Parts: sequence; structure tokens; C-alpha cells
Amino acid sequence: MAQYQSDFDDQLSPTPYHGHVYDPGSRAWNARQMGLIDEGALNQCEGGKFFPETQGGLSDKVAPNDVPNAVPPADGKIASAGQEAGRVLDDPTKNWPRKQVASGDAIDISWFFTAAHLTRRWNYFITKPGWDSTRPLSRDQFEAKPFTQVESTLDPFWQHNAALKPANPTKHSIRLPERSGYHVLLGVWEVADTGNAFYQVIDLDFVKSDIPDHLPTPPGNLRTETVTGKSVKLAWNASSGASPITTYRITRNGITTIDVAASLLTWTDESVEPNTRYTYFVSAIDENGAESAPGNTIMVTTLGGEDTPPTAPGNLHSMGETATSVSLMWGASLPEAAIASYIIYREGKEVQRVSGSSQTWNDTGLTPDTRYRYFVAALDSHNRLSVPSNVLTIQTKSQDSGGNYPTWKLNEAYKKGDIVTYKGKLWKCVQDHPSYTETWAPDVPEIKDILWSSLA
Repeated sequence: MAQYQSDFDDQLSPTPYHGHVYDPGSRAWNARQMGLIDEGALNQCEGGKFFPETQGGLSDKVAPNDVPNAVPPADGKIASAGQEAGRVLDDPTKNWPRKQVASGDAIDISWFFTAAHLTRRWNYFITKPGWDSTRPLSRDQFEAKPFTQVESTLDPFWQHNAALKPANPTKHSIRLPERSGYHVLLGVWEVADTGNAFYQVIDLDFVKSDIPDHLPTPPGNLRTETVTGKSVKLAWNASSGASPITTYRITRNGITTIDVAASLLTWTDESVEPNTRYTYFVSAIDENGAESAPGNTIMVTTLGGEDTPPTAPGNLHSMGETATSVSLMWGASLPEAAIASYIIYREGKEVQRVSGSSQTWNDTGLTPDTRYRYFVAALDSHNRLSVPSNVLTIQTKSQDSGGNYPTWKLNEAYKKGDIVTYKGKLWKCVQDHPSYTETWAPDVPEIKDILWSSLA
């Protein structure tokens, strides 16, 4: 895991890849180890969000300001999310490695992100009893609703950058439903700031277990009633079962926190830290000791304490350089509502202050072919200064490498109107897009006049 964290911390700019499940090894992860796909296909199982929907252009039901969805993957292409580079993942004849589990097991699902999008939710689906494993995965083989969901309802997403950006790695503790034999778990990571989601399937082999025949129903509608810098008050709906419910078990960040009496449907966590993200779920236990599957999981970010300065701005990086300018971007400090301004430093000296609602700034009038160092700090409404962000070192372009226009390259987020040089010609960006792949280069016939237009 340390290597995963190191790889993530080394990244200062957007990448063409986004993430995968590595523990337990997803099908994509195993295919990569087997040499069947490359690193790009491992991380790019990307298709339209809101599975099992089939149409695009739909708005998020809990966050209407999110980007509407693109078309979700078609049946038969769910494991690859419709990506050609990963089509082997859709082959049911492969002897895919399976993780041995038992009904009712609590297992950890660990995600690694190469680009941590602002996240709306993770949904976990499982195949139905009696599904046909000889067919490529299709919607009718999965339960229609996820058995576990981790969701944030913060909206609009652009006002909650830090709270919606997932930790890397992100781990979810989920309790498996009752099954036997071979089944497939589908994890769908849905992002708020694009129309897409990332699909990872995990092949499971359910062995016989001794769990009771009738488990309590999962407690529903877990929610927060109050959140401060020192406490989080949770509430949930009652569970039911064949035997009386005696206890509710609250789990925080994957670790059991406390058991409370069944007569209580609220609990206040008074052991939290300010400006810190926590995940919670609740399960029910009956008088026989049988424990339900967990209810919905929620993410909560506590407020800043009265004497607590804001957190450091995160992941300062360059969105592009020219011979005389650099475009900077960073992640929001917490608590976002209290940030009055961000202070940008170049070579250790303040060069600009921007509004607390901004996380970008363009530095112009620079010298070509020159190295510059930047960091950013946040100033809150009480005039308290955060510790600095990471230090970013960049070098401006040479004057003879296209004048003031940068060379087109991978892993850049281009905006409409941007001008680049490519193969000796000037090109103008027609619509906002990230340069995820060489097939989106300006001179590719399918891309001309869609993403780029020639100025030569």
C-alpha cells in the first residue's frame, strides 16, 4: 500500500487513467498481472454512470448540479465498461481468479486512484442466485439495486472540492449477502464532475457458511442530524427480523466503534477531529447474535474547530505552461465555507491573492525556459493562515518551441480556445476536454473539427 500512496503523491498533473480495485484483486487487476491488458486498460474501465440505467443525459437524483450521465456500458461490455482496450475482461470463458468468501463475510474493497475525481458515490452490485456464468455480464444477471452504497449528498460539487475528493487509497468495509458458489461483485465509482463512472468486477467463490437462515434487515436511511468540529450526530431507521433486534452496531472508517441498544436510533460520535473525513455504517444484531448486512454508508467531513486553522491546499499542480505563463490549480482547504482567500507564492514571495471560492490562477509575464517554484496557503475569515501546500516546480517553455503556445501533450486538461502547437502547426481547442489518449491528438482525422481546428 505504501507504494500505491507514493505513486499517487508523485503525480502533479491530470493523468489519462483513473483507478481500479486492487484488494481483493479485481478482474482488471488480475488481467494486468496475467499480461492480458496494459496499465491504461487497468485504470480506464470507464463508462457512463447510473448503472443499471441504459440511457445518457440523466441528472443525479440527490445532486442535480452534477454533470449528467453519459451512456452506460452496454450489456456484454460491463466488465470493460465498453473500452476496447479491455474487451478481454468481458470474456466469460477465461478462468478468472476468484476470491474465496462466505455469505455474511465483511470484506474490505480497496480502490487506488491515479486521478481522484470529485466523487458522488460508490455502488456495489452482485449477481443474482442462479445467474448464468457462461454468458458475458448483463444487467439481468445482477440485482437491480446495490447491496451496499457509499454516498455523499454535498451539492453543488464545485463548492465541496476537498470533501468530495476521495482519500487515496480508499477502503470500504462491506458485508456480503447470502450466496453460494461462483458470483460476481460489481463496484461502480460514480464521479460528480463528469458524466462517467469506473467499473470494476471482482470474481468471488462463496463457500458454505454457518450464518443463520434469517438475518435482520439492514438499518435504513443512515443520515447526519448535526455536524460540528467536535461531534457527529447520526440517525437511522429501525431494522426488523424474525427475532427481536437487541443492538445496533456503528462502524466508523471500517472499525467497529460502539454497540447501542435497539431502543436508540441515534448516536453522537464525540471522538472526531476538526476538518476530518469519516465514513459510517450501521448494522443490526438480533437476540441470537445474527448480524444484518450494513445499511447505507455515508461520508461526513467535520467542521473546523474554533481555534483550528484551515487545512493546507492539496495537490498543487500545473494545468499547462507556455513560454511566459503557467496555469496553476489546487484542491480546496477545509472548512471551505470559511476560506476568505488563497495566497499564491512564487520563489517564497507572495505574488497574488484570489477568492476563497477559486482554486486556479494564471501567472503571466514569466521568462521563457526558466524554472519557478510555487506553493499556496489558505487564509480563513478569522485571518488564520494554513500551512503551505506542496511545493510545485515547473519550467516555462523555450521561446523557439512554438512562441507563446505550448506543444500539445498527453495528460492535459484543455479548455475551449486554447492554442497549441503540434507537428509544426497551430491548433485551437474547439471544446473542453482532457487529453487522455494519443487518439485525441489534434491531427487525428476523427478528432479534427470536433476537439481541435487547424489554424495553419
